[in-house]
Amino acid sequence: MKFCIDGQHRLRGELPVYGAKNCVLALLGATVLTDEDVVLRNCPNISDVQNMLLVLQGLGKKFCWESGDTLRVFGSVCNTTVNQSLANKLRGSALVLGSLVGKCHNAVLPCPGGCSIGQRPLNIHVDGLQTFGVEVTSQEHLHCNGTPQGAKFQLPIASVGATENLVCASVLGKGQFVLSNCATEPEVENLQQMLVAMGAKIDGVGTSTVVVEGVQKLHGVTWQVIPDRIVCATYIASAIASKGQLTVTNCNPTHLRSFLQVLPSPIAVKVYQNAIQVACNDYPSSFGKVTTAPYPGFPTDMQSLLLALACLSNGGTTQITEKMFENRLMHNASQLCKMGAQISVVGQTATVVGGQLYGATVGCGDLRGGASLVVAGLGAQGQTTVTNTHHVLRGYSQLAEALQSVGARIEVQN
Repeated sequence: MKFCIDGQHRLRGELPVYGAKNCVLALLGATVLTDEDVVLRNCPNISDVQNMLLVLQGLGKKFCWESGDTLRVFGSVCNTTVNQSLANKLRGSALVLGSLVGKCHNAVLPCPGGCSIGQRPLNIHVDGLQTFGVEVTSQEHLHCNGTPQGAKFQLPIASVGATENLVCASVLGKGQFVLSNCATEPEVENLQQMLVAMGAKIDGVGTSTVVVEGVQKLHGVTWQVIPDRIVCATYIASAIASKGQLTVTNCNPTHLRSFLQVLPSPIAVKVYQNAIQVACNDYPSSFGKVTTAPYPGFPTDMQSLLLALACLSNGGTTQITEKMFENRLMHNASQLCKMGAQISVVGQTATVVGGQLYGATVGCGDLRGGASLVVAGLGAQGQTTVTNTHHVLRGYSQLAEALQSVGARIEVQN
């Protein structure tokens, strides 16, 4: 599937944001911890979510979509081995690991897949589980056995997935678990809040130090998924690239503070309680120097969007340093260069001299990079064809249709 984009048509109007993919995958992993119903509202029906549901189904869980974006997950786990082919498709399949160990004291996990944006080893997850007294062996698969026992563990880096897995492993464990240097992303906090609503005992929710007292059982819950801050940033970037004006609704502006802070004049941004309005009649000269970092720093998932905008800036120099994933800059830079971008990549830093982009055929190499190529196409002169858009569909619900509704000239072709 590919997107064909006629560039330089100003976006105008309003777009709502749906639930966060990165949040839903963690919440779905946590449904393993209870045999009772978990109902998730504001849940996007995207391919990553569909694949995660198939992972859960393979473990014995059941699910059904109810009205609109409401998803019900129910039933008990009867198998603790994650399906190999599904794991190869979905990095998020690893998010059942902690819950399986916590609930069933056993898990077998193939090496998970997803985007080719760099190495994302599970060593922190494994080290944490072993600190909890869980036996872990690894060849082609991770084999985990044992009941988590209270312990202290400091994450060497503030890994989102490891924080989520280790919290899920500990909530049904024995004793007290102290996790330090935890990730504090909104998606991590939302997971911890849901676990508390299910009966978990967690102190320090949303902070870098989390203390968990193990309990015997968790019950079901009805829960609201937080808005997708990456989708929100994508809509904002699309408006800027097209020199348009857009109001993005159903979002949480506080989750995008670091992104909004790097948008210079003449970009005009107005922030409301649950909405962000952006207007851009002309591009800025540059976006300065930006380095990705764990939350609340500048998100790696928004780096590629900023790279596309920097390419469109008015002749100034922008410097972007990627600290999270080593392959994320290079592929996207190579595709943007096909559109006339002036990008030099040395190590993990891209230096961009802004200028005119021109339509070309470019290919998605990962989810967020693919979305940024769409953004670049909206600002380019002529027609841009973006191929391999299955990557984009992993995290965006009807992106082309949403942009069409506010004035983009974008066609979906098989």
